[in-house]
Amino acid sequence: MRWIVFAVLAAASFSAVAGTLDINLSNDTIEAKYDSAAGAADWTFGALYNRDEKNYAFNVGLLAAGDKGVGGSRVEGGVGGKIYTVRVADSDVAALALGGQVRWFPNNGSFAVGGYAFYAPKVVTFIDGQNFYDTGIRGEVEVIKNSFVYIGYRWTRAELDNGTSPYVDKGGFVGLQMKF
Repeated sequence: MRWIVFAVLAAASFSAVAGTLDINLSNDTIEAKYDSAAGAADWTFGALYNRDEKNYAFNVGLLAAGDKGVGGSRVEGGVGGKIYTVRVADSDVAALALGGQVRWFPNNGSFAVGGYAFYAPKVVTFIDGQNFYDTGIRGEVEVIKNSFVYIGYRWTRAELDNGTSPYVDKGGFVGLQMKF
């Protein structure tokens, strides 16, 4: 519960800066993300909590971001890195993951398909971890300008030193994204 308060306060502290607030829910999980432009890059802050498993993940990242028109469609994306701190299966994992995210708006319309993938191999995964990945896909609709609703599926998993590979979270979710 404390991390939710932390996430809300962190997001509120950036209220004078244009950004994006993204919140999604499933029966067992809540995830909140905040993105803010930093020149040609985006700072990202995120937190995920799975109530049933008592797993959580925090991340801070920097992504080189942009958009481009391609054949009448629009593509938004970014590549970069995120630092994760994770609690899963009574183990702690810290990781420096590299990856990216993309959103495709066919015919530059209000519907989009998006996804993300971040991976940390053994060399940059620490404490109780061997490797870590955070991936997901989603379909979204812009309901009013700069406000999106979406449905998606995520796989967030760590391989631990004890040989197990538990999921921090795996499953479907629904969410809301607001740009301001």
